Amino acid sequence: DRKLYLQIVSLTERGLQLAKEEIARLIKEEMMKMQNPALQLVNHGRYKV
Repeated sequence: DRKLYLQIVSLTERGLQLAKEEIARLIKEEMMKMQNPALQLVNHGRYKV
């Protein structure tokens, strides 16, 4: 498997840390959805409003 590299740019160290935490949270959330089919029915759309 190939690795995915992301470049995160921020003006402050705090902004960088918040971005990293948000990315980690989103990845964990999507992994949980993949493991539990019942959670996949919760969000059908591609975009959140």
